[in-house]
Amino acid sequence: MIEPSDFGKFLKEKRKSAHLTQDDLAAVINKSGQYISNIEKGKNNAPPRSSDIEALIEKLELNVEDSKLFKEKAAADRSRLPNEQMDYLMKHRKLIDLINYGLENNINDSRWAEMLAAISGGK
Repeated sequence: MIEPSDFGKFLKEKRKSAHLTQDDLAAVINKSGQYISNIEKGKNNAPPRSSDIEALIEKLELNVEDSKLFKEKAAADRSRLPNEQMDYLMKHRKLIDLINYGLENNINDSRWAEMLAAISGGK
């Protein structure tokens, strides 16, 4: 059985919260309702493009926090980072060294949280 991705689940949740049909949502990106259905069910082999993501966010009227999460989940569905994060990463190449350090030393999420707190002054 095919499992929906986190993006597919999130899309469905937000679509239903906005009281939109799959066809309503698909229309803003010139796709069929079946396309949205496939994403929600985990059957989609062609995730939405970045421009489509922005149009979906607008149609769903997502707040800033949900918009960020929507972009992250969509990017993960495409096995890549959101454009803003990739651009930042490419401008600050030492972050790649930091990621590699984490991979090499098996740094877990709680340890990353400690390091972030130390860097940000606990914010």
